[in-house]
Amino acid sequence: VYCVHWLRTLALCDHWAEELLLVGREMTWTVQFFIHKSQQWVGRMQEADANNLVGHCCYAARQAQIYLRLSQHAQDSFERTKGVAVVVE
Repeated sequence: VYCVHWLRTLALCDHWAEELLLVGREMTWTVQFFIHKSQQWVGRMQEADANNLVGHCCYAARQAQIYLRLSQHAQDSFERTKGVAVVVE
């Protein structure tokens, strides 16, 4: 019985260690996604500016700014929480 409980506890520990690893990577992916979307909107803004579409240019600039702020906010939030949980081997 003791061995079964020990194996179950080990599996649970391994599960949470893997979860912690994945969450850390998802944090990085989220920030990179927001940066990518911001760059896409900057490209659309430049295209609209080249075609003298003022309204489209303003909309694209606003969207680029929103995604850039989202990336900054996510990065700041993730930096505050990164050191909270530490996996002990």
